[in-house]
Amino acid sequence: MQLFDMHCHLELMANGEGVAQQAKSCELTLLDTGVLPSEFTAEQHRHASNDSVHVACGLHPWWITNTLQDTEFEQLIKQARNYPLIGEVGLDFSNAHAQYAARQIRVFERLVSACSANKVEGRLLSIHAVRSASNVLDILEANDTCQKANVIFHWFSGTSEDLTRARRLGCYFSINEHMLQSRRGRAYATQIEEERLLLETDFPLKPGSMCTARQICTSLNTTLEKLAQLRKTDAEALGGPIAQTSKRLLASATA
Repeated sequence: MQLFDMHCHLELMANGEGVAQQAKSCELTLLDTGVLPSEFTAEQHRHASNDSVHVACGLHPWWITNTLQDTEFEQLIKQARNYPLIGEVGLDFSNAHAQYAARQIRVFERLVSACSANKVEGRLLSIHAVRSASNVLDILEANDTCQKANVIFHWFSGTSEDLTRARRLGCYFSINEHMLQSRRGRAYATQIEEERLLLETDFPLKPGSMCTARQICTSLNTTLEKLAQLRKTDAEALGGPIAQTSKRLLASATA
């Protein structure tokens, strides 16, 4: 079965280019989500000849601090305005990052507004939302983003009300091993419609650490098996539709 990791960070791996090359030989497709706009062009060039890697432009909310240069924000808006693959973007109001919430909101609002004003066929957004899902959904709804793009919540951890709202808007959800370790995550994984499910790893576990394509495949298969058990179905029966959804989303964005 072909596997799709719909949220990983090759540029944060010590050997990201090697992992990308390994992916070519093991039926693995990667959505390489960015963390800094200034690294996007180099990451694009690094994987330009590799059909197994799709590079997204992004600005991870963890990187949005008072020391981050405004040029990073401007680069993000410029890159995303006419580009189909966007992520990792979003908001994080956890204790370690809440002090920068106002700045995160300004960046995310500008990004979403720019995307809504410049429609790109098949555009995909991979979104981070920690203790902020309702705020993210407010911004998406205000800009009709879910009607203009395919929105993926990566590792969803909002409230049940947030989940209901996101499902109603037609969002997708990429599931990883860590999400299924919590009671809430397991409950959510049974509620999301099959056609809205995706798999991810969010690898590497630590920035700068080594990784292999085999580790990614193992993690994706483990998540799929646990997901199938929770949903009382067969892993192969569930994995096929998930793979088709992933393939369709990436094909639509890169057509």
